[in-house]
Amino acid sequence: MKWIVSALMSGLLIFISGTLTVAAHELSLSSMKVSITSRGQTATFHLYDTQAAKEFYQQLPLRLELSNFRDAQWMFYPPEKLTVTSGEAYHDGKKGELSYYAPWGDVFMLYKDFYAGDEMHRLGVGISGIEDIEPMSGTVLIEASDK
Repeated sequence: MKWIVSALMSGLLIFISGTLTVAAHELSLSSMKVSITSRGQTATFHLYDTQAAKEFYQQLPLRLELSNFRDAQWMFYPPEKLTVTSGEAYHDGKKGELSYYAPWGDVFMLYKDFYAGDEMHRLGVGISGIEDIEPMSGTVLIEASDK
């Protein structure tokens, strides 16, 4: 019983502090949010407080072409590559995440869970429109959001 209470309290503290625990890494959420719109579908993401997320945000607004990858994600290529650190890398992507794949320089939205090795870097977490990611295609508009 003590273990359950302790686990619940830990989760509450993580929620209150605005920090999401990711595997062995903790990433704090920033005040930055982005909306990504394609074909009338919009997904909104809350960005983490990382250098890569800040660099991505500074490039907005962007209008780019989407490419589908392995029927699990929509990806696009921002004009400039992002700075990443090994401490932010992870293996298992989860539906609703916005991430960056360093070797290719692409940002991607996951509409299914996905494993992609060591070079995935989380940029943000979906806060609305996660179910709207899969039907997207074509041109996407990425812009700062206040939602």
